[in-house]
Amino acid sequence: MIGILINAEERTIKQVEVFDYQHKLQLLGCNLLEHYPYDLNGNDIWTDEEANLKDKNFFFTINDYVVSGNALILGYDDEGNSTDIDDLTVEELTPMVTFHGEKYIDHSKLNFRI
Repeated sequence: MIGILINAEERTIKQVEVFDYQHKLQLLGCNLLEHYPYDLNGNDIWTDEEANLKDKNFFFTINDYVVSGNALILGYDDEGNSTDIDDLTVEELTPMVTFHGEKYIDHSKLNFRI
């Protein structure tokens, strides 16, 4: 399937082919996937579930919504399965994204409780 990868460290946005779950992990450079709670033109945003557990990470915003680490944007079908990206191109997405570089993460403000 075809998706869009936002690489926060390299500050790139490009179309990619995505093969399966393991390939999503590889593209994002992570161990666990998280479905980000932000609908982008009817597409899903996938990120690293552990991105905010690191001491520092690279950040960007999509329309003022903060994302930690890389993101993969894919479409979805009626059953919730990932599909080719729908109704969004790299050219349309690029002006929505602002890269912020590497930032330290203050874990005391994240309200994680164990």
